[in-house]
Amino acid sequence: MALRASLLTELRGAVDLNARPLFGADVTRHLVLGYRPGWQSPDDLAAIAAHARAMDPTISTFILPTVRRNSVSRRLAATRPTLVVSAGPIRVFTPRRGRIYQGQVIPKVEELRRLEAAGVPVPRWALLTPDLRLDPAEWGDFVVVKPTDIVTSSHGDGIQLMRTRRVRYQAPGDYPDGHPGRYGPMLVQRFIDTGPRIAAHRVLTLFGEPLYAVTDISDEARIPLSADDKELERVQIASQAIKAQQKVFVSDADVIELARRAHAAIPEVPVKGVDILREAGTGALYVLELNCGGNTWHFSSRQQAEARAENGPEFERQRYRQFDAMRTAARVLVAKTRGEAE
Repeated sequence: MALRASLLTELRGAVDLNARPLFGADVTRHLVLGYRPGWQSPDDLAAIAAHARAMDPTISTFILPTVRRNSVSRRLAATRPTLVVSAGPIRVFTPRRGRIYQGQVIPKVEELRRLEAAGVPVPRWALLTPDLRLDPAEWGDFVVVKPTDIVTSSHGDGIQLMRTRRVRYQAPGDYPDGHPGRYGPMLVQRFIDTGPRIAAHRVLTLFGEPLYAVTDISDEARIPLSADDKELERVQIASQAIKAQQKVFVSDADVIELARRAHAAIPEVPVKGVDILREAGTGALYVLELNCGGNTWHFSSRQQAEARAENGPEFERQRYRQFDAMRTAARVLVAKTRGEAE
């Protein structure tokens, strides 16, 4: 009884352990769903666990905060072949057993190289070095200069649209205080023009399966490309830095398929926020980044709480309904547990 009480305390009611015996003879595998408080709601994970239990009663699920040791649950989970899945990095919790998939920060250059190696289309890119010279005939008339430092650039800081002919290397110390260029190399990418208004697709994937897909569209027109250099380089061009946006759900087959291919390029990360641009003139799709760090579960992430309130309850219900997200997640996790628990 003391053991069960400790387990209940750890799980904080996230899983209905009374639904059936946790260690019944029918249980052959364990699925551990790790979460970081504020990044995901345990309620979402509990819904996924309930669907998984209905799909396969031989799998028992633990829902554990990865910022705690979870010593009792850690010991109990290790009594069966186990799969551990965490959208974010596992910081404190150390599983004693099982195949582990967890979010992690992938350096931008490594991510781009792995996408290219997998044949995934990305905008042409290069590190901004002292000897780099860009030919507009190869790069187009405009490029985007952006930081590689993830921490300081996560909200779109330091991203500039520039005429290709004006791009020049700056030493880190030449950037203003707080500029991401002081903390890591800058990157140059070919500008993908999405049309008069900036638009970007975000597809949340779990082991390659889409859970929702949303297009963010700026309410305001993009700066005219005829603008003078000073004005062009001053305005925000990153979609995540533009506050006034329209959001629409998208189900374009080519967008979804590209998100699956992009996810497969870095298979060790289970949850990704795949950002995709569609070029207005050609219709071609390009993957910008994968957001592998884990704070992308915007069904319930604290980071997006204000945005969800602005979107309204019907929009947020549609986020869950679009691809039947919780059941889809359960189906994917059941299949992964059956195949890879160890």
